[in-house]
Amino acid sequence: MAEEGRGDHLLAAALRVWGDIRGELKVHEGEALQNGILLPAEDLKKVVKWLQQTVTKFGASAAVADGEDRDKMLQPIAQEVIKSFTAAVGTLLSMRRGAGPSLVKELQVVGGSLAEAIDALGASVGSPSMATHAGKALERVKHLEKMSVQNRAAVRRCLLKSLAQLRDANRELQEGLREDPADAGEDDEEDIFSDDLDFHDSPLDATEKRLVQAILKVSLLAEDLLKE
Repeated sequence: MAEEGRGDHLLAAALRVWGDIRGELKVHEGEALQNGILLPAEDLKKVVKWLQQTVTKFGASAAVADGEDRDKMLQPIAQEVIKSFTAAVGTLLSMRRGAGPSLVKELQVVGGSLAEAIDALGASVGSPSMATHAGKALERVKHLEKMSVQNRAAVRRCLLKSLAQLRDANRELQEGLREDPADAGEDDEEDIFSDDLDFHDSPLDATEKRLVQAILKVSLLAEDLLKE
């Protein structure tokens, strides 16, 4: 969900546009999921290209604009950014019909993060961080370009993300099992109420180790299933 705007600035309309649309990006009960591509790749590329051009132009112009007439000079370019962003949001909305939960979630995340990035860019005009925010906005446009355009791709992306998280968790569990309990030393004699005692560094006891081994076994099995 997009954050509230950072005040009145040249690109403040981005969050307002997103706020009007995001409520429509949800799964409707009883609606059949659509197989295949929900949006031709060329249609998405056109919107992405337009948005990239306007954001790049705004960032470049804002970098050199100065003085009392700065906002007046940037206003026409800002309007083009909002127009292209509105077209991008409309494209996301056109994909909602027939989209399943995974794809709808992706539409929400892509649209919300893009709106926030454009809002941040507008709020940063005239500040040292403007170039950084322009880069972040263009990065979010890239996310739009790479988003899923069919339910199957969205589900696969979710599974791959879950697999990556599962691998990280398995790695941490394996590292925990490899820790030498002999390193405990005199820790047991420390005051358990001491502020300096780090419980996260305490070695696993026998019961905890058996529990971790069981969890790791199930987790590795789940990882293998996700790979198939």
